[in-house]
Amino acid sequence: MTHTPLAWIGLAGVEPDDNPRALHWHARLHGPMVAVALLAVPAYLLASLEASPLLHLISTILDVVIFVAFLAEALWMASVSTHPLRYLADNWLNLVILLAALGSMLGGTTEWVALVRVLRVAIAGLVVVRTVTGFTFLFTRRGAPVLVGAAFLILLTAGGMFYWLEPTITSYWDGLWLAFVTGMTIGYGDVVPTTGAARIVAAGIGLIGVALVTLFTANVVTFFVGGEETQLRRDLQRDIVQLREEIGRLFDTEEIRFREDLHRDVVHLRRQIGELVHAEELQFRKQFQHEIALLRADVAALAAELRQRDARNATSPPPADER
Repeated sequence: MTHTPLAWIGLAGVEPDDNPRALHWHARLHGPMVAVALLAVPAYLLASLEASPLLHLISTILDVVIFVAFLAEALWMASVSTHPLRYLADNWLNLVILLAALGSMLGGTTEWVALVRVLRVAIAGLVVVRTVTGFTFLFTRRGAPVLVGAAFLILLTAGGMFYWLEPTITSYWDGLWLAFVTGMTIGYGDVVPTTGAARIVAAGIGLIGVALVTLFTANVVTFFVGGEETQLRRDLQRDIVQLREEIGRLFDTEEIRFREDLHRDVVHLRRQIGELVHAEELQFRKQFQHEIALLRADVAALAAELRQRDARNATSPPPADER
């Protein structure tokens, strides 16, 4: 069962319910596979040039690299995934890339090869879009310099590509002007791409320009809205700090009060224990003295009785047999 809408465009990747090993390898191979997919752009541009057989050889080598890389990636991910068939179905664009690269290597018809190469460039663009969505900082105020720098580099590169691929462009500045009006979707019509390669580049520049303008607009909105949000966060953080300080003071007050009460209770308890011990000691002493007095009385009575017996024995006559 498909869990992500990206499966409709064949870029679902690994489903979240897959095993940890598949998720690990998907994250590890994502960056290299994006770079390999982008090789479709120079492969198409080099194959579109009819001047040098060496460039066609380089284009074929790039096709081989793309084919081998995507084939190895598809086989490996299918082997580590818990649901290999679902993985292949959710990432059907990988199969399309394989077929396109295979067709280019086998030397298909010119129209078919051009079609699959254009399709491969579009696929590479989709992969790049998927990668860019992970850079959420582009939608923040910190992303504005990155967007401006990326737009500037893309504009310079596109100007050089137009100057290289379009025969009607006689200078680099004309190519730069064509890249600018294409990226901003202005289209004055003074210079236009006429070759297939230049039109592909123009289409890519137009899509990239729309995306960058959209991101920059969102960034500007974030700049104004984010200022209020930042102030709210600062106020909230300040309130939280004050609340923690008040709670800390309350805890300190309660702790001091608790310690005082505990100390007072301990002192009172010690006093009570001391009084109990003293009372028990007095009671024991009194009882001991009373018992000693009784013992002394018994000893005195016994001594008196012995003296009386001795006195009677001394005054009584001796028995008859002793006479």
